[in-house]
Amino acid sequence: MFKIIRKIISKWCTLVLLSCLVPKKRRLVLFVGADHATKAEREFCGNVKYLYLYLNRIKSDIQYYFFTEHKSTYKILAQNKLPVVYHPTLLSIYLLLRANILIVGCTEWRKKSKYYLSFRAKKIQLWHGVGFKKVELAISSIANFNNLLRGRLDSAVRGKFIKHDLVISPSEFFTENVFSKAFRAKHFLESGYPKNDIFFNDQNDEHLLLGSDEAAISRISELRANGYKIILYAPTFRDTGEDAITDGVLNLGRLSRFAEKYRAVFVFKFHVIADDTYKTGVYSNILKYDKSGDIQPLMRLSDILITDYSSVCIDYLLFNRPVIFFPYDYEKYSQKVRELLFDYDWITPGPKCYSQGELETTITNILSKNKDDYSHERERVRDIAFKYKDGKASERIWSFIKANYL
Repeated sequence: MFKIIRKIISKWCTLVLLSCLVPKKRRLVLFVGADHATKAEREFCGNVKYLYLYLNRIKSDIQYYFFTEHKSTYKILAQNKLPVVYHPTLLSIYLLLRANILIVGCTEWRKKSKYYLSFRAKKIQLWHGVGFKKVELAISSIANFNNLLRGRLDSAVRGKFIKHDLVISPSEFFTENVFSKAFRAKHFLESGYPKNDIFFNDQNDEHLLLGSDEAAISRISELRANGYKIILYAPTFRDTGEDAITDGVLNLGRLSRFAEKYRAVFVFKFHVIADDTYKTGVYSNILKYDKSGDIQPLMRLSDILITDYSSVCIDYLLFNRPVIFFPYDYEKYSQKVRELLFDYDWITPGPKCYSQGELETTITNILSKNKDDYSHERERVRDIAFKYKDGKASERIWSFIKANYL
């Protein structure tokens, strides 16, 4: 154990010293993809993707790259003539040492020595969404005394709970109640999320669908044009690996027949880490969206969202379209899987269904009876969650970065 600790400290000291000796290039920015990705689509998504594409659209005169450890990501961005660098290479190490700013969307980016090599760079955390589950330092297993000490050690040695220079938030409410408890940061900026700009702007950008399930998007667009209602089912990831299908709560054959009756199509978008639950193409009125694909273009095409504890429900409020909550395992999830930050009924403005029968009845009321009793509740939570609702989050974030770090 002592040898392992000594080896870690030796590596840390060497690389941090190197980072301190190499001068920073003030106008060099790296956008760092998620470390867990195994396909291009899995890491080219979320807030990092959309802020990066914003810089590309405005033709910024700074030097910037999307930083990836995956050849598939490198290939697809390079083919589209977007600035990208592959790590680890001599060029990527040089850029990490020289970069003045790192823009990230998770905490896993730090691995493979990236944290050490970029030690003195400004760290800007965009995060991936805002919901009502405890994350990072707010999780009780981290917040207790022993684990808090471990968290500080992780900050010093592995960069897991580093002190960011800037953390992005959608509103003062979520800064105070979520992000200030989850992250250590010098500044919090209530700007909104770059990924949601796509909801407001009909952006003329050929790169927006990169990282999405383009085949599914094409098929869903065609179905919607032909009068089908698109019902998006996007449950959260469960640490136990379970879902409504494997738990026997949803019968897919019955669900497909129900959708056919109402000229609707269910689109299943599982979490990137979840296992495949069923094969594509088995049920006529159920489509599977690539679990690793960017969900933002799909959300724009949907008429109803079904979810449980996922932060996707908060983003979806910007449309003010019906949201149905399907927390069939609420007691187990909230007590044994992940702690919730707020009262579930208060933060989830929509009907709660706990069985397939209740789910079908609720959807029937919306589709055939045009019954939607939660519009004002959705507006209430939306106004708490989002300070701005104008599609200019990227512009605000980049203006702050230019004024303070460049």
